[in-house]
Parts: sequence; C-alpha cells; structure tokens
Amino acid sequence: MIFLHPWWLVPALTLLIAYFLLRSNTGDDWWLVIPIPVLDYLRGKTESHRKRHPALLVAALTCAALSSPALESDDAETFRHSQGWIVLADVSRSMTLNDITPSRLSAMRNTALALADNANANSISLIIFSGDAFIVTPPSFDHVTFRQSISLLNHGVVPIEGSNLTRALSLAWSAIEGSNLVNARLFLLSDTGGFNNRSDAAIARLTSLGHRTDVILFGTDDSDSAAPFDLKSANTLAASGGGELLLADGLGQVSLATLDLDSRISNREFLTSAGLTSLHWKNQSHWLLLLALPLMLYLFYRQLR
Repeated sequence: MIFLHPWWLVPALTLLIAYFLLRSNTGDDWWLVIPIPVLDYLRGKTESHRKRHPALLVAALTCAALSSPALESDDAETFRHSQGWIVLADVSRSMTLNDITPSRLSAMRNTALALADNANANSISLIIFSGDAFIVTPPSFDHVTFRQSISLLNHGVVPIEGSNLTRALSLAWSAIEGSNLVNARLFLLSDTGGFNNRSDAAIARLTSLGHRTDVILFGTDDSDSAAPFDLKSANTLAASGGGELLLADGLGQVSLATLDLDSRISNREFLTSAGLTSLHWKNQSHWLLLLALPLMLYLFYRQLR
C-alpha cells in the first residue's frame, strides 16, 4: 500500500491524538469551578464517564481518506493500456536501393509486418518519414489496419525528399502524450538517414521519460554502396534509446529474438510515475469514509436531540 497524498496523514494523526486526549463533561457547569477529578469523586463517577468528541474522530478519518491509501493492481488491462509500440519507417529515396535483396524498402516492410505479428496485446502505431513525417496510424489495437498501411508504403508517399528523423520523433512524442502511454517502445526502421545530434537528443529525452528505442538498419556499410549506413551513429542512437541495434542480412532478414518483445512493465519507477498512478494503484479511500459514516449519523442524531 502507498499513500498518494501522504501530507494529509499529518492532520489525521493530530486529530486522532486530540480525540483520545480531549474529553468533556456534560449536564452542568460545575467543572468550570471544580477540578474534574474532584467532581468525578463527588459524583461517584470515574473518568471514563467523561465523553470524547466523535467529531474529532470523523475529521481524522476524513483526513486519512484524503491521503488516498492505494493498493497496487496487476490486472492485464492495466498493462494493456499503458504500454504501446510505435514504428518509425524511413521511406526516403535511399531506402529504394537494392544492396540487399530485394531492396531496403521491401525488407523494411517485411520487418514492420513481423513486428505487428509480435505485438500481441500492445497497441501499435506507424509513423513514416522522409523530408517530413506523418502519423499513418495512431496508437491502436487494430493491427489489421497497421498491416494494411505497411503494405502500401513506398518511396514518394512523402512528397518532400530528405530524412527528417527529428520531425518523426516529435510526432512519436505527440502520439505518446495523446494516448497516455507510460511505457512506449519505438522501433526505428531506417538506413541511418537523419541520424544526427538533434535526433540523438530527442531519443535521449524519450529515454529519460521511460521509453525505449530499438534501431533496425537496412543496407550495408560498404563504401562502394550508393548510400552506406553510418554504423557509428546507429550505435550512438541505440545507446541513447536504451535499446538494441539490429542489422538486416543480405536477404533483408532481421532476427527479432534479441529484442525481448514479450517484456512487460516491471520497473517500479514506471509503476509509481504520475501517468500510471491512476491505472496501477487502486484508491481505497472509500473504505475509510464508510467507517466515518456511522459516526456522522451519530453526530446528526445528537444535533436533532
């Protein structure tokens, strides 16, 4: 159990102490001129006959409820809606090269489809980029639409030439915020186009917020290639993203086994983050308010008398 607003425990404890320490006599005003122990002796009463103030106990329970005691929830629906995948697909001109069979772009499409096959209960989103970037499918559990969108990707679908990875990462951040994803996993499918200091800083920022970026490269680093990929920049980007770097082979095949695609949220830092609090922690304040209800009814009855 945790307390989502623990500062309310201070007045709750103060009121509880006051409830046990403060008592009052009823019926007359002799206690104003005679010490209470003497008055009890003369009346033949003990100190236990002096009444406590139930209003203090009601106030203490109310403050305790405001501290929001909560229990952790591990149900599948919680994880399902707090974790999602985002695929960033490079459709720039260099991806049309055929230094791998049949082409970089074709191999990229096959890998994106393989990711969809492994997404299971995760939501999945597709962002494409070249000189600009666009969200093709927002985070959704409709994997059929994602697969249909992947099969249509070709060079020219983004009319502006270039490799604006930073713009794609900005759209990924918007998708994460808009879908309230606490633990997003990004898969960057590219040939290192647009890998620079700005994109590295953007990915490092995403990592600091609990998200992960894996990099999957298509092409060769052979200097004879028309567009060799920059392996050093790719390693730097994957390290900044806290993920893995994978290379497609000459036939365009990528082994996804090393990516641990079945991993779930387990880091306590994410479980207690602000975005996940309402999902992973179930508030138990209502039970304390139920305890206070009979006392409130008693106070109401006393007022009617």
